[in-house]
Amino acid sequence: MTTRAAKATTRPVRSRCRYKKIPPAQKLSYDAYAGRACYACGRTLTTGAILVGRATGRQGVHVLDVDVYACP
Repeated sequence: MTTRAAKATTRPVRSRCRYKKIPPAQKLSYDAYAGRACYACGRTLTTGAILVGRATGRQGVHVLDVDVYACP
């Protein structure tokens, strides 16, 4: 006999991090700039990370643009 809870399908929990505004590249943490952490909450990313856009920035003549990722 199976329980009703066992039959229920589980939906993945979706984070709202991907809807937050992308900050300038200079404001990102080291790990977020390297693509290892969520840009909004700072959690370490493993699998299923979502590419949300690019953080733009300049420091003198150096372009600091980088892709940013969010929690799944």
